[in-house]
Amino acid sequence: MKIKFLLIILVVFYNFCYSQDNNEQQKSIDSMIVAVQGKDIYATKGSKEVLRICTEIYYQSKEIDYTNGMIQADLKMSEVYLNEQNYKDAFEKIMQGKSLAKKDDNHYLLSMFLIQEAVVYSELGYIKKSQKALSNSLLLLNKIPVKESYLIKGLVDRTKAKNIRAAGSTEDSALVYLYRGYEEIRKMSNKSPYKKVFLSLFATDLAEEYYLRNDLSKSEMYLNEFKKIMSQEKDQSEFIHYYILKGNIENKKHNYTQSLDFFNKALEINQKYKIYTLTLKDIYSGKADAYLGLKDFKNQAAYSTKAKKITDSIVTADREFLNRTIDFNENEESIPDKENINYYLVAGILIVLAGLTFYITHRKKPNKATVEEKLPEQDPKPMIIYENARIETEVEVLRELVQLAKNDDKSFLLRFSEAFPAFNQKLISINPQLTHSDLEYCALIKLKFDTKEIARYKNVTINSVVSKKYRIRKKLNISTDENMYTWMLNIG
Repeated sequence: MKIKFLLIILVVFYNFCYSQDNNEQQKSIDSMIVAVQGKDIYATKGSKEVLRICTEIYYQSKEIDYTNGMIQADLKMSEVYLNEQNYKDAFEKIMQGKSLAKKDDNHYLLSMFLIQEAVVYSELGYIKKSQKALSNSLLLLNKIPVKESYLIKGLVDRTKAKNIRAAGSTEDSALVYLYRGYEEIRKMSNKSPYKKVFLSLFATDLAEEYYLRNDLSKSEMYLNEFKKIMSQEKDQSEFIHYYILKGNIENKKHNYTQSLDFFNKALEINQKYKIYTLTLKDIYSGKADAYLGLKDFKNQAAYSTKAKKITDSIVTADREFLNRTIDFNENEESIPDKENINYYLVAGILIVLAGLTFYITHRKKPNKATVEEKLPEQDPKPMIIYENARIETEVEVLRELVQLAKNDDKSFLLRFSEAFPAFNQKLISINPQLTHSDLEYCALIKLKFDTKEIARYKNVTINSVVSKKYRIRKKLNISTDENMYTWMLNIG
């Protein structure tokens, strides 16, 4: 009896000590979480140290089964990877964090993971998947406190604007979402350390949107607002986007030397903070444009090559990862890999051919009474052989055109005009003022190259392509309600 009583006391004492130890460890984890969530953490610690602390938070939390600690660690790590534009690792942390947040019924953090997921999809061109993730995030709003909902709604609107821009639309809806999201952020408590940061993000987004619309005065107005908000902040990493936009604006004004100064400042910040990796492409592309304006063709070629290498090494790898990871069985829009565009065309043509063959071989035979009144039917085989040969020739031509476009070959437009002789004629009949460059972009759109791919193969910025599409749309009087790709496909 005494032994049993002693065992009970020992068990209770052990559980008490274990619980006390867990509570102490949980407090330690919570203090680390608060530290990494500080608004100046990147300025004081740097991305690598933030990742190290988050990794420590995650495994310490896992050891004591502290779910909130693991979720917070995943959320911060995915944020770091998104800042570095490392979409592969960001996506892995988002998926892991989403699973934990669902099990823990943490609706606020689950909503934040869904927004991050939408950003990854948006950056890599999967617009409908991005929109679905945003919709799922908004569905959780009724389970989230009002004071926390402002940030959710603001970030959702910001990503929706990004999706509209990525789709190449010139509608004002992108501005509507940015202004609406901006107002949601303004509703956040002034005590929130992140309010200024998010207001500054919307300021640069609005500046970029007006830049793309060639409204440079409004673009500069919002850049000045950004500078006013962030000039006293310790973390200056967001000035990367500020200086890139300033450089692009000066290029448009033909102030090429001033433009180079801004791009060099952006490069200094990029190297200091080691984030926004893909902004290097925008920096190098902008410098290439400036050197071209200065007629320094050696430096122009060097920076164009640098920009292309960055795009090829980072974006292609991320897309390959997503293509292996994401389930595309849902009925959603995805941007197809243009390297396989010819195979999609082949498949479509072969389906039509199969239907034609089935019709020929299975159509109803005439009655004997009327058979003598008709000419003998010709053997369909020669026609099918001819069709096959024609299809193979067309596919080979398309394959050649795609390769010429990817190599930015000067003979591309000439070869395209030979393959689609009526296309350029119809465009020029609509607007005789179309330039050689305009016609080349129209040809790329007809071949279904998306905005990011045109930028990659033409060695220009994504912003340049969006602006070019906007100008072409105006020259050809294409309605803002009409899909530009569908319109081009119906021409010629």
